[in-house]
Amino acid sequence: MGLLQKLLRPVFWVLFVALWSTPYTGSASVEEANALLKWKQTLQSADTSVLTTWILDPKNGSGSSASCPCNWLGVSCNAEGRVTRLNLMNSSVKGTLETFPCSSFANLAYVDLSMNELSGPIPSQISSLPLVYLNLSTNELSGNIPPEIGLLTKLETLHLPQNHLNGSIPQEIGQLKSLSELALYTNHLSGPIPSSLGNLSNLVSLYLYDNQLSGSIPNTIGNLKALVSLSLHTNNLSGSIPQTLGDLTSLAHLHLYMSQLSGSIPNELGNLKFLVDLKLSDNQLSGSIPASFGNLSELTHLFLRVNNLSGLIPKEFHNLKNLIVLEMERNQFSGDLPDICQGGKLQNFTVSTN
Repeated sequence: MGLLQKLLRPVFWVLFVALWSTPYTGSASVEEANALLKWKQTLQSADTSVLTTWILDPKNGSGSSASCPCNWLGVSCNAEGRVTRLNLMNSSVKGTLETFPCSSFANLAYVDLSMNELSGPIPSQISSLPLVYLNLSTNELSGNIPPEIGLLTKLETLHLPQNHLNGSIPQEIGQLKSLSELALYTNHLSGPIPSSLGNLSNLVSLYLYDNQLSGSIPNTIGNLKALVSLSLHTNNLSGSIPQTLGDLTSLAHLHLYMSQLSGSIPNELGNLKFLVDLKLSDNQLSGSIPASFGNLSELTHLFLRVNNLSGLIPKEFHNLKNLIVLEMERNQFSGDLPDICQGGKLQNFTVSTN
């Protein structure tokens, strides 16, 4: 064997081992591309500007860049060429999710199909995806929220608002311990708010408003110590406001208006010292305004109108120096008004029909 051959033999051996030990992702990439193309064929909007980029080049090999979905608009991949993100927000996509090949995407963590014309149910197979972010808002989706959604235990954001979803909120959503945002507003959801939502200890925003939810607000909502925004308004909720809401010490926005809540306003709401926006109007609340409201020094908007509240307006209101809007009309208040203009920011104050 010549000297040159002896010198090159280790090089060839290294190249041989490298070639056979490196995972080949081309076939996987093409498999995902074909799966997306099959879904595209079921859509009524396959000729939209975004989806026209979803093509395979028959002149190239199966592992070529032209066959890779990573080059398609709305599709992103990891370093191995596997699809990780699908963003078709506001892309005129019209069709259903029933034919979406969930089982074909082992790395798909981010899906945004909001502001399209998707209809039909949310398939239970969506639970097979390793999702961290799911946004299906502002579509025409209908049917129930599948209980299998509780299997998406890595999910951090779940947005399903402004659809035609009905039925109850599944208890299984309480299994999504990583969830920080839950938005189900403006649907046709009915039944009670699941007590299991109290398990979502990382939740920062909870938007369930503009539905047909009934029953009482569960005490377990008070477990959501990270919560900043809580909007349950425009439902058919009844019963009293739970005292446990006073434990939500990070809360900045609390919207419970336009329901059938009754009983007195709990003193514990005065613990919410970061509260900026408190709206309790258009309910059946009775009794007096708690003096503890004087602790809400960050409050800019306070809506108490159209209730059965009575008694004196607390003198502690003079501490609310950041108030911009105070609406208290159509109650049964009596006595003198405290000095509520010390902060110099009040722009809108209504107290008629008392």
